[in-house]
Amino acid sequence: MRSRTARPEDVDFFLAQEARAEFQNFIFSSSREQHQQYMSSQDCQYFIFQNDENEDAIGYAILSGLTSPHGNICLVRIVMAKPGQGYGKQALRLLLDWVFKEYKAHRFWLDVFEDNHRARHVYQSVGFREEGLLREVVKQQDKYASQVVMSILEQEYFQQVSEKI
Repeated sequence: MRSRTARPEDVDFFLAQEARAEFQNFIFSSSREQHQQYMSSQDCQYFIFQNDENEDAIGYAILSGLTSPHGNICLVRIVMAKPGQGYGKQALRLLLDWVFKEYKAHRFWLDVFEDNHRARHVYQSVGFREEGLLREVVKQQDKYASQVVMSILEQEYFQQVSEKI
């Protein structure tokens, strides 16, 4: 798997993934204009994941907090077009490398819906730890959903890397 910086023509892929019914209660969606605005921000970075340079996108991720003086980068969204095939874990490993090696972040964090057990498992498998619960923070149709805050610190990431060597 490889990653590249997203381009304006990738917005259609983001919109198509965010419109999928099976993702409705697990990811937020943005309008075309919001994606275009975020993509032009110095505080955000969009990544496209592909199996091969010439292949179609298999997923994307959005990071924010790149200009934070505290070294905290947020994984705003990660979406794989075909969940359950291991692509999410591979993409997270690429993001971890970028966040800690290239950007020199101190902390990489995210929030995930409490009932998104698959995603929580994948995040934990690459070193994220649960920090707390944001109780009933998002209204979804006629109910409120809670989110779990997870993070991995710089020293935890580099310890994992050194243990694999």
